[in-house]
Amino acid sequence: LINNILSASMLSLQGGDLRYCQKCSHYKPPRAHHCRVCKRCILKMDHHCIWINNCVGHENYKIFLVFVLYAATASFYSLALMIGGALHSVPKDEQSGIDSPRKSLVICGVFVCVMTLALSILLVWHVYLILHNKTTIEYHEGVRAMWLAEKAGNLYHHPYDLGVYHNIVSVLGPNMLCWFCPVSRNIGNGVRFRTSYDIPLSTPPSKAEKHLAMS
Repeated sequence: LINNILSASMLSLQGGDLRYCQKCSHYKPPRAHHCRVCKRCILKMDHHCIWINNCVGHENYKIFLVFVLYAATASFYSLALMIGGALHSVPKDEQSGIDSPRKSLVICGVFVCVMTLALSILLVWHVYLILHNKTTIEYHEGVRAMWLAEKAGNLYHHPYDLGVYHNIVSVLGPNMLCWFCPVSRNIGNGVRFRTSYDIPLSTPPSKAEKHLAMS
């Protein structure tokens, strides 16, 4: 209990959003959510993926994204090979009259086409989330927050949207050469995240003091 209170106090001093998890019985940092399958709180949780039997969050989000990218690329490549093989076997079938693997290629091509479409949609969806620095959970929460803000006559802005470049760097890392490598280069510890309301790092000290005085 004392550790929970101390961690909550430290998080409050750092500008974090205090939330209490009723199932874990401790405070959880911003963007963390409790996973019913893993039975624990996940830092910056996006979703629980049944295909990798694990939660996708702060520690492995980039690896998951690169995995989907590689899988979608391999599906497109496999589909192109199957289409080329099926078209190339047509003249041979007419000449020999013997059964060819064309039917098998067509059947496999249908399954690969469906998988390619699904992976492409998943990849585009997560690229959209990265560009806006959102998780899947935060997107659905933002839809409701936007509706409530419009109902009250206010304008909703996602607090973790730092701009396209900084949003990408926060997930893929500062080194562009490693963006498509399956290695995790997390920025931060997943407990506190920079928001659009924070003072920019390039702000001179005088302006920073003035900003704090006004707030």
